[in-house]
Amino acid sequence: MLARRDHTSRELAVKLRQKGYGRVAIDGAMARCRELGYLDDMKTATAMAGHLVRSGYGPLRVRQTLSQKGLDDQVVENALGCCGDEDAQVRLAGRVLEKKKPRLAREADPWKRRQKAYRFLAGRGFAPIVINRAIGDV
Repeated sequence: MLARRDHTSRELAVKLRQKGYGRVAIDGAMARCRELGYLDDMKTATAMAGHLVRSGYGPLRVRQTLSQKGLDDQVVENALGCCGDEDAQVRLAGRVLEKKKPRLAREADPWKRRQKAYRFLAGRGFAPIVINRAIGDV
């Protein structure tokens, strides 16, 4: 299972449980995987967060996705370091919005165009302050 992609401890435990393994076998397998360096929640969280940011998602979405993977809050907070500061997030939101501009340009009403841009970036996980700075005069 770990040959295809990294898994969090919780994901691996759930998959092993679904395959019919007992608690003792799962705990033993996970301990061995950690010992060999195959199972590392911090490394997995950092890789996932980096991938999501490179795909154009903001810190709110990254936090939600990592939490859904069963990662500890402290691990999630450490992984969010790849999201950068507010200025970096504004630049990322601007790049994401740039790809959406042709579609937004079809909307004649500037207020509706701004609302669509806002909703789009909010859905991608950007904070309101970042969105307002990024959309400027869309």
